[in-house]
Amino acid sequence: MIAAPIPENETERLAALRALDILDTPNEERFDRITRLVTNIFEVPIAYVAMVDANRQWMKSTCGFDIKETGRDISFCGHTIMQDAALVIPDALEDPRFSDNPMVTNDPHIRFYAGHPVRAQGQKVGTLCLVDHEPREISNAKLNLLEEFAAMVEHELGLIDVIHVQRELLTTKEALIESQKHLAAELQEARDYSSSLLPPILNSRISTAWQFEPSTELGGDFFGYGWIDEDHFAVYLIDVCGHGVGAALLSVSVVNLLRSQSLPGADLRKPNEVLSRLNAMFPMEANGDKYFSAWYGVYQRSTRKLRYSSGGHPPSLLLNGPSADQAETHWLSAGSLAVGSMPDTPYTTKECELDRYNRLYVFSDGAYEIEKPEGGMLGLAEFGAMLAASAREAGDQDVHRVFERIRGLHGTTQLDDDFSLVRVALPFED
Repeated sequence: MIAAPIPENETERLAALRALDILDTPNEERFDRITRLVTNIFEVPIAYVAMVDANRQWMKSTCGFDIKETGRDISFCGHTIMQDAALVIPDALEDPRFSDNPMVTNDPHIRFYAGHPVRAQGQKVGTLCLVDHEPREISNAKLNLLEEFAAMVEHELGLIDVIHVQRELLTTKEALIESQKHLAAELQEARDYSSSLLPPILNSRISTAWQFEPSTELGGDFFGYGWIDEDHFAVYLIDVCGHGVGAALLSVSVVNLLRSQSLPGADLRKPNEVLSRLNAMFPMEANGDKYFSAWYGVYQRSTRKLRYSSGGHPPSLLLNGPSADQAETHWLSAGSLAVGSMPDTPYTTKECELDRYNRLYVFSDGAYEIEKPEGGMLGLAEFGAMLAASAREAGDQDVHRVFERIRGLHGTTQLDDDFSLVRVALPFED
């Protein structure tokens, strides 16, 4: 066994760790949620968040085993913090650094290990780790996903620092104002990150337009689209119950899986398989009682078929016909329960064939559940008529036209719920 070397900046690193005041604190759901998600998404039996102290590694969160700390000299994490990126050990028995390590030869019998350093105040204070009892490989796409989850851990560590600053500075008005500014900056950074995941506007074979307006600093709606392969193009929208950080964290976790095409156990070309797998991976009991509605569709270019499935979500609207003047309105729904609300929920796939002229509108309920000035709610049927009229009258400005009309009906610039509306025109090839 080869113990990890001590970093040259060990004094500064330990100072950053001590400043967190996190060692020997109780479990916290915000970290436990991440390790639970990681075990499900990467399909490993063990995941943990570890802090590397002077002579020990201490676990802030574990999923799959009950070890709370070990000596630093036998830790894999001591090696991980020597790197800037993930440390991957496909088979610990074949690695001279770890082959006779007691954590390999005894419980927890580590064979595969992947760990990514996590930072606080610019210092590598700990790691987010995956462990399996069998040798395995890990793809670059999964390593990118591990990096995203490590960033979530870093964000939570950053919030610890914010909380400490608030407690120290609440004694004066000036200190309170400064702490509020700092927290606002953190929330804006999170909002900027969420916004960066939204898809680009397309203006080639496929044309798209969308409008997203969260009701709070962080919204629970998220959507995306993109090619799965040369013949299949996916469009999806999810709406997490509630608003704020919790809803945004869940929506980002789901969409990152779909964007990276890293949903284990599901064929992304089959909508019902996608929703069934998400339902199994994100039960509400493990996600702060949060669930989400979803609409997921896949267009197959060679057959001109659009296949779709939905769970707890409003139907999408399809304008379809040989020309804009001859287009008919179709509501696309394959109704089932919201994703994560009930184990083993069955989801079905339906399909339709697209004509030469087509406009697909996918949206959340916040787009049409608007109270009108004269009283009563706008409703789905009236919203559908508004979409169809805007498609005829406004052309490529249809989505913006609808949003301005909805905001005008509401009477204020800040809506009561997240507004998400996506329009996709899919190619017709003879």
